Amino acid sequence: METKTLVKQIKAKNRASNIYVFVSVLSGIGTTLLTVLLVHLLFAGEISREQIWQLGAGIAILQIIKAVFNALGLWRAHHAAYKALADLRFDIISHLKKLPLGFFQKRMAGDLTNIIGHDVEQIELYLAHTQPEIIATTLVAALIAALMFIIEWRLAFCLIVPVAVALGLLALLFMLWSGLLARYNQATKEMAENLMEYTAIIPAVKAFSKSERKSNALISYIKSYVKAMRRMILGISVPQGIVMMVLQAGVFLVIICGLHLLSGGGISVTRFVLGLVLSITFSAAMIKYMSYEHAGIILNRMAANIVSITGESADPENEKTTLTNGDIVFENVTFSYDGCEDALKNISVIFRQGETSAIVGSSGSGKSTIANLIMGFWKTGEGSVTIGGENIADVNEKELSKLISIVQQESFLFNTSIADNIAIGRHGAGREDIVAAAKLACIHERINALPDGYDTIVGEGGAKLSGGEKQRIAIARVMLKNAPVIILDEATATIDPYNEHLIQKAILNLSRDKTLIVIAHHLSAIMGVDQIIVMDRGRIAAAGKHGELIESCPLYAEMVAAQEAVDKWEIRAQAPCGDGM
Repeated sequence: METKTLVKQIKAKNRASNIYVFVSVLSGIGTTLLTVLLVHLLFAGEISREQIWQLGAGIAILQIIKAVFNALGLWRAHHAAYKALADLRFDIISHLKKLPLGFFQKRMAGDLTNIIGHDVEQIELYLAHTQPEIIATTLVAALIAALMFIIEWRLAFCLIVPVAVALGLLALLFMLWSGLLARYNQATKEMAENLMEYTAIIPAVKAFSKSERKSNALISYIKSYVKAMRRMILGISVPQGIVMMVLQAGVFLVIICGLHLLSGGGISVTRFVLGLVLSITFSAAMIKYMSYEHAGIILNRMAANIVSITGESADPENEKTTLTNGDIVFENVTFSYDGCEDALKNISVIFRQGETSAIVGSSGSGKSTIANLIMGFWKTGEGSVTIGGENIADVNEKELSKLISIVQQESFLFNTSIADNIAIGRHGAGREDIVAAAKLACIHERINALPDGYDTIVGEGGAKLSGGEKQRIAIARVMLKNAPVIILDEATATIDPYNEHLIQKAILNLSRDKTLIVIAHHLSAIMGVDQIIVMDRGRIAAAGKHGELIESCPLYAEMVAAQEAVDKWEIRAQAPCGDGM
């Protein structure tokens, strides 16, 4: 979807409100005309008491109609605005779920959050407040201009000339305002990104408060935001003041021209008074209209930000909805995250159904990339990945998710109860199912020891729990899902020995009769697996069992030796640097 299309769709949501506003404006102008007529008849002495009551009643009725339809217009505008907000946010979030992971590497979380929160909120301001005012002022100005030409074309001409000058000035100002708003938008985006990052690293900031520079950097971004906002306000308000002065000149010209015509008998007092009243109303309407002109630029900018998400190409919805378990086969797979450097190079390997395979290698060697491709998070550049003979690129994402579960190094928990976090593993799971899964994950006793048990709120990202507890809850979630293929991506890499023992016990329960793929740095935990795949800079250096690889793969033997050295490592007292021994 293009920005222009989205803007048209947004503006079209207020059609019902626009009708109500139109009736309200007509009633307001009718009130003005009846009031002038009443005054004219009174001064001319050509009105009866009955006519006074009739005209007074007409004015009252029109005022009531104006108030009622104005209220209806505002109600419909707000109704449309908040529905538009909900629809836009739903569309954005739904589209985000369909986008490839590469999109999230290019865009920072703060930027996306700012668009979903701040930018979409600007749409509500436009629909609920700005657009009704623009419609009302435009209608008032157009109807009064038409009436002025009926009353006296020369007065109408005096009124219109300043408007043409003001519109010319606005056309010149649009480029200035667009640039100011673009800089303000960029400053807002950068501040949001850095605020989100800063709140996430506050523990590190506190730990290194004497030397950290993040606080100063954040303050710099906040100052840039304030500076951009001041420039934007100044750049909009000062030119708008000049434009308003030009528009006010219309009333002055009407007075001068009207008095001249009145003195020469070219116009009646009633027409002069009516023209003056209408010109003041016209000028006020145009000033209000001009004050909202920059709102259109803001709307276009916000719409462009939204389209920067919704306009991204989503992964296609595959029609195949059935996938059976079987061997996972990589055949000549080459893959790159950025299109430049290959993360995997011509990988061919088989993960056999019901067996346990381990993937080892240094950081950046491609271990997690293999897991990401199996999960369908990315599509292969060359070659294919199949499960049970089906290319996963052709399989529906939901069906693939049913077949595979993953426990990552950093398991994310939602800020809800422990029971709810485990229940995510299977829709409709009861408390008995949740408890059974927790027992298999060796976390049941720890949960029961908490004051609220399974109803304990875990905090944002599981902040109230330890790393080992979070991992075991994540494993319980996978237990409940009971998928036939399990991927463990460094599941115990940052866990203490006690929790690692419990997690390994939970993994043993989890992996029975499953296809298990373990990505690990702790080689001692995977020596008895059916297959070990050694990765080196995106390629498979070797594959086989532990004993075979020790003999045939120098890289693996070196890794095992390094692991043994780490296991025996201890801190010893050392002489200060530079001192003799």
